[in-house]
Amino acid sequence: MWYSYRELIYRVGTFFLMVGFGLILLFILSEAAQYTTYNYFCWGLVLLILGFAFRAQYRKSFPSSDRFSFLKKLMPKSNKDKGK
Repeated sequence: MWYSYRELIYRVGTFFLMVGFGLILLFILSEAAQYTTYNYFCWGLVLLILGFAFRAQYRKSFPSSDRFSFLKKLMPKSNKDKGK
């Protein structure tokens, strides 16, 4: 159950995103209650930026679904591709 460094950073980024969204939601609720707490907004924004930055470092590759593979078979190949 050990993760690579990149996977761990990706998961920490996901955690930061969830906490950041929660803090932004708390800020909105505090605004609605007319007891505005700007610390929620500031920390939520910082965590959202960090979360997006951490998640952008590791991109998971997804296998192609081959959903439209029949279209590739129907498309004529160009002259450049025929030589390969």
